[in-house]
Amino acid sequence: MNNNKKSTVSKVLKLTHSLKPGHISLIIISRIISVTSRFLPIVLSSLILDQLIAKRPFEEIFKTSIILVLSSGFLGMIYWGLQHIIAVNNSVFAEKIDQILCQKTFNLDYDILEKQETLDLIKKAEEGINSRGDFSGFCNVFAGFIENIITIIYSILLLIPLFLPKESLHTDFLPLFLNKWYSFLILIAMMALSILISVLTKKKEADIQQAMFLDNIRINREYGYFFNLLFDYSNAKYIRLYKSQKMIVNKMNKIVDFLESQFSKVIRKINKIQLPVFLANSLLQIVSYLYVGLKAIFGFISIGSALKYINAYSNLVNGVSSIFYSYIEISIKAEYLSYFYDYIEIKNKQYQGTIPTEKRDDNEFEIEFRDVSFKYPNTENYVLRHVNQKIKIGSKTAVVGKNGAGKTTFIKLLCRLYDPSEGQILLNGVDVRYYDYKDYVRLFSVVFQDFNLFSFSIGENVAGSSNYDENKVIDCLKRSGFEERLKTLPEGIHSNIFQHMDKGVEISGGEAQKIAIARALYKDAPLVILDEPTSALDPLSEYEIYKHFDSMVQDKTSIYISHRMSSCRFCDNILVFDNGEIVEEGSHDKLLKNGGLYAQLWQAQAQYYA
Repeated sequence: MNNNKKSTVSKVLKLTHSLKPGHISLIIISRIISVTSRFLPIVLSSLILDQLIAKRPFEEIFKTSIILVLSSGFLGMIYWGLQHIIAVNNSVFAEKIDQILCQKTFNLDYDILEKQETLDLIKKAEEGINSRGDFSGFCNVFAGFIENIITIIYSILLLIPLFLPKESLHTDFLPLFLNKWYSFLILIAMMALSILISVLTKKKEADIQQAMFLDNIRINREYGYFFNLLFDYSNAKYIRLYKSQKMIVNKMNKIVDFLESQFSKVIRKINKIQLPVFLANSLLQIVSYLYVGLKAIFGFISIGSALKYINAYSNLVNGVSSIFYSYIEISIKAEYLSYFYDYIEIKNKQYQGTIPTEKRDDNEFEIEFRDVSFKYPNTENYVLRHVNQKIKIGSKTAVVGKNGAGKTTFIKLLCRLYDPSEGQILLNGVDVRYYDYKDYVRLFSVVFQDFNLFSFSIGENVAGSSNYDENKVIDCLKRSGFEERLKTLPEGIHSNIFQHMDKGVEISGGEAQKIAIARALYKDAPLVILDEPTSALDPLSEYEIYKHFDSMVQDKTSIYISHRMSSCRFCDNILVFDNGEIVEEGSHDKLLKNGGLYAQLWQAQAQYYA
C-alpha cells in the first residue's frame, strides 16, 4: 500500500472515531468474539469425539456438550448485540458523510465550486462513497482484517501440537518423516502457493473493477441524469408536448446496453482468471487431508484431534489468504475514498477578511468600482473591462444592456461571489476583500434571475430559516404581490411548496418570483439588488412590482437589472453595459435625449409602457 493510501486509511480511521467514538473498539471486540465462537466448537467437538471413541462416562461427555452449547449461545448473543450497535453506527455514518459533503459544498468558494474540475471531483467523491468507497464498507473490511489476524493466531496455537514429534516405533520413511517437526513445511509450501495464486488473482480482479469504475464515471453521470429526469414531474409536460419519450428512452437504452456490455466483459475476465484459484485450493485440500489423516493412521494424533487440526489448518489458510484479500480490499477502498478526501481537502482561495463592516443606523454604504476587469477561471476573454463606477448612498441604480453585456457579472463581483481579476471594489473607501466575508454579505438582499426556492414552507423560504417572524413574513409577501395566492392556501405561510414534501403545493413561475422578492424584503439589508427578478411576469405586472418596490426601498441603496426598461424610470442613475463596459450613464430623460443604446432599447419596448 503506497503512502497516499496509507494516509487515506489513517484519515478514515480518525474520521470514524471522531464521528462515533468507540466504534473501532466495538469492531475489534466483536471480531474477537466472532473468532472465539468459531474456534470453541472446533476444540470442544474434537474433545467430545475423542471422549466417545474412548467410551468415557456419559456424564463427562454430557458436561462437555453443555459447555459447548452454553458458551456458543452466550458468545452468539453478545456478538448479535454488538453487531446491532455496529449496524446502527454504520447507517449513521452514511448520513454524516453526506452532511460533510454538503457542508463542504456550502462553504466552498463560489468560483471554485463552479469550475468543471471541481464538479468532476464532487461526482467522483459521490460515486466513490456510493460504490466501493463507502465508510461502513470500509469499517466492515477493517473488521474482517482484524478477524483474520485473530483467526491466524488461534489457528497457529491449535496447530503447534500437530508438528511436535511423538514417541513412535515406526521405522518406515513416511511415518518417520511425518513425525519430524519440519514435515509441516509441506503444508506451508502448499499454503504459500495457494495464497500467492489467490492474491495475484484478487489483485487482477481489483484492477479490472477499478478500470471499469474510472471508465464509467461519465456514463454513470449520464445515466443518473436520465434517471432523475424521468422522476422530475416538472419535465413531464415538455416530454409529452414535444413527444420526446422515444428519444429519451432510446438514449437510456444505449447507456443500459453499454453498461451491460461492460459488466459482461468484466465478469468474463474475472471468471477466466478464477480457474487457477480453484485448482490450487483443491490441491491444498487434498494435501492437508492426506497429511493429517496419515498422522492419525500412524497414531501420532487422535481421531478427534485430526478433526481439530483439519479445521484449524483450513482456518489458517483462509485467515492468511483473507488477510491479503482484506489488505487489497482496504487498498481499493482507500483509492475510492481518496476521491472523497480530494474534494474535502480543497482549500478556499478567497481572502475572508477580518474587518467588520460598519454598523450604521442610517444604512449609508458607498460602493466604488475602481478600474475593475474580470475574466472567468480558465478563460482568456474579459467579461468586464476597466469598469469605474460609484454607487451613491441611498441611490436607486438601474443596470441595463443586451444579453452577455456583463450585467450579472457586475453584481456577482459586488457580492463577492468572485473577486476582480484586476482593479478594486471599495466599500466606504476600503477594499471589500479586507472585510469579514460573512459580515460583508449580510449587507445585500439579492434576487438573481436564476433564483432558487426550496421545497420547504413558504415561511421558511421567505425567512431562510425555520425560526421566523410570521407577521413580518406575511407583510413581505403582501408587498411582493403574493397576497391573493396566499389567501387560497389553507395552511397559509406554513404550506410546503412543490410536491417533494408532504402536502406540497405547486406555484407558477411568477408566484415563485414574488416569494423570492419577499425573501429579499425579509432580510432587510441596506443594499437591495434585483437581477431580472420579474422575467416571468408580463410588462405591466413588472411595472407594478417596481412601482411598489420603489417605495419599499426608499431608505436603501438599490440596484435593478433588467432587459426591460420599466424599472429605469424610478431610478436616479442608469448604467448601460455593452461588451463588458459602461458605455452610457445618466437619468432616464437624459439618456433618451442622447439617442444612444439606451434610447434604442427603450424605443424597442415602448409599446408595452404606453
